[in-house]
Amino acid sequence: MKALLLTSLLATALLTRCRAPDGCAPVSTRCAGNVAEVCNGDGNWQVLADCDAVSEHSNAGFTCAYVNEEGVAGHTCLPATVDAGTEEGGVL
Repeated sequence: MKALLLTSLLATALLTRCRAPDGCAPVSTRCAGNVAEVCNGDGNWQVLADCDAVSEHSNAGFTCAYVNEEGVAGHTCLPATVDAGTEEGGVL
């Protein structure tokens, strides 16, 4: 039983690492629908925050948007009533 569990865990880990890169620049961000994503060190997009899930848990509307405040820039979930400012080189 332990061997079966270990084998499946190892296969999952190897398949995850063998994924072809998306070609994004590490630490760049984007919105994919209403999901904020960040590019990991392997050049693949991964979920940073699902704004629909944030909305559901907070009982308030959130949307994925680009933010550039005090030298920190990127895409994240913001309350739908907040003006995030101007998009700058990101994908909304």
